[in-house]
Amino acid sequence: MANILSAQNVVKRFGGLTAVNTLTVEIPEKSIYSVIGPNGAGKTTFFNCITGFYQPEEGDITFNGRSILGLTSDQISQRGISRT
Repeated sequence: MANILSAQNVVKRFGGLTAVNTLTVEIPEKSIYSVIGPNGAGKTTFFNCITGFYQPEEGDITFNGRSILGLTSDQISQRGISRT
């Protein structure tokens, strides 16, 4: 089964703070995944990278086999990813 979402070595920093450090995850189509961790672990920051609110400093995020890096949040939403 193909991956619908893939993140490879995603890094997001805020000044001297590394909020997401080389995160790699592959999510197959028709699957349910969750992201768990303590407060401050970078969960929301990662979601913000997926949805285009933040741009990671390193790595790549693909949706349906196409990179979504550099796209605005409305362009990503048009491709099928959004948040509430």
